[in-house]
Amino acid sequence: MKLAMKTYASSLMITVTAAAVVAPRRSDQASFLGMNASCAGKASGKPKGHGYGKDKCPCIGIDNLRGYFAATLDFHHVQYPLEVGASCNTWERGIHPECKETPAPSWCRESWCYVDPCNCDLDVQPKRTNLGVTYQGNAAYFSYDTCNAFDFWTKAKNPDACILQKDSTSCSQKATCAWDGKQCRGKEAVQNCANNKAMSASSYGHGDCRCVGIGGHKNGKAVRHINDHEEASYSSNVGSSCQAWEQDVHPDCQKDGPKPAWCSQKWCFVDPCKCSLAQPPTAVMMANAYEKFQGKTAYFSYETCGSVNTWNDHLKEAYCTPYTSEASCQSVKKCMWTGGKCMGKALGEICAEQKSTGVLGIEYGTEDSAFGFRPFAGVLVAFGFLLVA
Repeated sequence: MKLAMKTYASSLMITVTAAAVVAPRRSDQASFLGMNASCAGKASGKPKGHGYGKDKCPCIGIDNLRGYFAATLDFHHVQYPLEVGASCNTWERGIHPECKETPAPSWCRESWCYVDPCNCDLDVQPKRTNLGVTYQGNAAYFSYDTCNAFDFWTKAKNPDACILQKDSTSCSQKATCAWDGKQCRGKEAVQNCANNKAMSASSYGHGDCRCVGIGGHKNGKAVRHINDHEEASYSSNVGSSCQAWEQDVHPDCQKDGPKPAWCSQKWCFVDPCKCSLAQPPTAVMMANAYEKFQGKTAYFSYETCGSVNTWNDHLKEAYCTPYTSEASCQSVKKCMWTGGKCMGKALGEICAEQKSTGVLGIEYGTEDSAFGFRPFAGVLVAFGFLLVA
């Protein structure tokens, strides 16, 4: 089901009023409205961290991805923003039923994010989520420790968690756990990490350029720009795996007659700093440049899914590569001129520095496009669904 532009305009004032009255407060970072945790922290003078976890265990998922998904918690129907877990935040605050009680449990005030258990070198290992969301086809894992927070949640809500088993004997007694030589971890994570190279490239991208979005959402929707002025309602799992995401969404793919080649081509979000294909990934268009992955403009790739990227030819002015002069390239905030080519800042500068230092690189200054920090009407509409569903 697509969102009509008329709906945006006609419901704008109503949604503004409703949002002002009932929007839950979720810490000073206001990430329910999609504010980037890194930028929010910077603006408020937060002294430590950039909001995307420790360098040895960074957050995953697409930050600021607009939309929602539904879940059931303790027999309560709740709706989370799609960006949940993509940056360090108190995501349960104002959403989880217990966090609306007085006093609220301690874990309501602790920050966490989703992490890749195969790329998390911390003394306190991440835990498997019971929310049903997935990362690269497997259950997603979360960490409070990477956000410099304490995990009150696991002891209170999951006392049988693997990480709470302190020796190999108690660990072996749990069917879902495995001892890795130092501590008890989820058996699924241990096995999946060992089999990571065998992961299906057609589903989750080439081994040198895996998909990085969060999937597994059963209900919900995402709202993204399809050009500078129009938006469309996508699956809430958009970009989490290799699929032809435009096929059932874009107006050009719904019309009668011949369809553009890109309608049937598969793509997914990827980490630009871990994508070594011959054809580099592409930074999202400026209209979607508020979407982030680990503090950098989000990137996507058709090639990692075995497809051909004809989408960029459809909207050449929206991407860096068509700009052939230094002056024109530098006029686009997300782009930089390097080696005689115009490319995204992450690919041109940040990734190399991140690789050499081991410190997670953050890209500032790409959010304030012609649409402001975020396309406002689209945010309100997505938020409106949260209020009335």
